[in-house]
Amino acid sequence: MGTIDKDYPKTNLGYAFEIAQPAVQRILPRARVGPDSCHVMSVCRKDSQDLRDHDREKLASTCIDARSTRILITHGTDSMIETAAYLSKRVTDKTIVITGAFLPETFKATDADFNVGFALGVLTTLSVTGVFIAMNGQVSLWSKCTRNPDTDMFEGTL
Repeated sequence: MGTIDKDYPKTNLGYAFEIAQPAVQRILPRARVGPDSCHVMSVCRKDSQDLRDHDREKLASTCIDARSTRILITHGTDSMIETAAYLSKRVTDKTIVITGAFLPETFKATDADFNVGFALGVLTTLSVTGVFIAMNGQVSLWSKCTRNPDTDMFEGTL
């Protein structure tokens, strides 16, 4: 969900974006992550500005029901921290890493591939449960993460 999954619309109706299939499905093969290493599913195909608590509850339920104890979520940057806060109250026995991109994965200058690769590395090395945000080469516990209004970057600590 969010910017990372945006693509140009398939119609000629203007400059709006549409949310495409999960970008991580295209990123993982480029990163040479084996097809059996990850299970990709789409839970919510919305811009993160349009997410509401019922969407977050669907995401939380999916995380709770997942057999895996390590979960990577791609998410739009506008409400990433809010979703992390919501998940931290509902999913307490798993390690969740949330990442995204400032430009859609389909753009040449995107940060999507780097952020997904970094988040996967973080996910495989964390030894504690909780909800974390991995963006721009930094990982933060969700509750210690902020978005700097001057730089638009995510900042925080573990």
